[in-house]
Amino acid sequence: MARVAKLPTAGSTRPSQHQTYELEIAIVAMGAVTALYLWRIRSGTLASSDFFGHGLGVIGFLLMLATETLYSLRKRARGRALGRLSNWLQWHIVMGIVGSYMVLLHTAWQFQGLAGVVTLLMAVVVLSGFVGRYIYTAIPRTLDGVEVTLDSLEQRREAVSEELAVLARTSPDTASAIGDAIVILKGARPNVAGGVASIFGRTLIANRDHAALRRAIKVLRRLDAAAAGRAGALLDEQITLQRQLGALATARRLMSLWHTVHVPLGVALFVLSFVHIGAAIYYATLHH
Repeated sequence: MARVAKLPTAGSTRPSQHQTYELEIAIVAMGAVTALYLWRIRSGTLASSDFFGHGLGVIGFLLMLATETLYSLRKRARGRALGRLSNWLQWHIVMGIVGSYMVLLHTAWQFQGLAGVVTLLMAVVVLSGFVGRYIYTAIPRTLDGVEVTLDSLEQRREAVSEELAVLARTSPDTASAIGDAIVILKGARPNVAGGVASIFGRTLIANRDHAALRRAIKVLRRLDAAAAGRAGALLDEQITLQRQLGALATARRLMSLWHTVHVPLGVALFVLSFVHIGAAIYYATLHH
């Protein structure tokens, strides 16, 4: 049987998957910065107060400042003229990671005083950002990054169930095969995942569902390729929608809780950063 594909359906509200490469981009950029840093210190230890060290700190801070402001402004803007929200999020993450790394190099691995507090807080904010990104991806969205509503998911699940029912009525053999496949899927997941486990354990849940789907697809092989492919695609979409419906409410609550922690941490980080910058300017240039 041909490999089952996820076929589009007229009127489908199923969220489209938009591949992002923020980690890959950040790693490449960090590699380039590291190479430049190693070239600079080839003859000795870098001082955070020299021109190159200050340059790392300034550029890193500006990237972090852009991280904190630009994405927030884009979320409040209307229309697609400014680009997809998902792309803005991607660069929000890239700038946050690369900027933080440059600030870390700027410290020359010295973490005393206020600079040490800022560095520690920066690490906490970056770690919090990774957690937020993981929770964010648990909420189904369109390609533009707009959150899909509960009603849309429910409507699509009903539409998929109806399409399966219509397909099953085409012949007794088709009805029997689809019925057996549904039994296999229900046996593998006796209830819809919910709670925190549905968010942080969703990879394991998805792997379990995909293993059950492969077993269900074997049952469909007794049908012709077109019917088997369509049934497999619908069953795949159905279990995906069930996971999303089970996790949506929890993901929204966790995202709200994350914002109440992450935003104040970010504000504290930038307040202390400005104090550190002001003190550095004062003692380096004015206090003579």
